[in-house]
Amino acid sequence: MVRFKYIIILLLAANMSFAVGNQINPKPELKKYEPRNKWGLSVLYSDKGYGLTGGYFKPLSNSMDLFLSFSISGVSDNREFEYFDYYGNSYIQDKLNRVFMFPLNIGLQYYIFKEDIENDFKPLLSIGVTPALVVTTPYERGYFNAFGYSHASFAAGPFIGAGLEFMQSNSLSFTINMRYSYLPVVSGSVMSIKNNEMKDLGGVSMNFGVNFLK
Repeated sequence: MVRFKYIIILLLAANMSFAVGNQINPKPELKKYEPRNKWGLSVLYSDKGYGLTGGYFKPLSNSMDLFLSFSISGVSDNREFEYFDYYGNSYIQDKLNRVFMFPLNIGLQYYIFKEDIENDFKPLLSIGVTPALVVTTPYERGYFNAFGYSHASFAAGPFIGAGLEFMQSNSLSFTINMRYSYLPVVSGSVMSIKNNEMKDLGGVSMNFGVNFLK
């Protein structure tokens, strides 16, 4: 009987020690899963033209992504002006070439104040480099026929940007980004109108897009 009492006392003591240990070292709370960008599509608009962009995102940390995006856009000279004749036909004076640009953006995207902001709006910063293929086609020829007489050039340079992402759901978010890029032509020459070579194809651009989350 005495041994039985000792066993009960030991069990009670062990139970109390376990309870106290749980209070001192509680189990860590699991963080709520937060979906991240996987890939996205956006519309690009700048002072030199507009186009479409598709991108892929790879998370590097809780607040930083590596991204690759490819764009297709038209490029125009700031000196171009469209005129209309008496019959309503449009033309651009001294127009020499149509210009198309195919840039590949490689950069880092950082969510600022990520730990301090808990709502669905996420401000972000971005930085990276852009190599680009530039194709010119003669304006005097038909739109598709002119690609048979195309000329290729190359441009490359850095960019910086800032934007805002709004999470619509666990699988979808909307973004707006403003970027400034310096994109000098490093090989070949690019001319949209006569006697005016374009040396920098960068500038300020706006992206309006949708991201698909994972």
